Amino acid sequence: MNTMVMIEINNGTFDDWKKGFDDLADMRAQFSRNAKVGKVDDHTAIVVVDVFDPAGMMAMFNSDEAKKIAEEMGVVRTPFKLQAMG
Repeated sequence: MNTMVMIEINNGTFDDWKKGFDDLADMRAQFSRNAKVGKVDDHTAIVVVDVFDPAGMMAMFNSDEAKKIAEEMGVVRTPFKLQAMG
């Protein structure tokens, strides 16, 4: 399932958040592939990814490690399901 996640970073910068995102690559590989990250501005990112295990993605979002990073950085994640037009 193609997924887009809007990332709001309220207590840090894109570069700070991206380091944490990269550190969780092995965990993300358990439920997704082909992640593409776009920097909107210093406090916003967009991630487009093929999620093959949505429950696994939600489990990662709720993991202690991901929660800690999100809390420290004031991250708000808004996921969207993408589908082809037409």
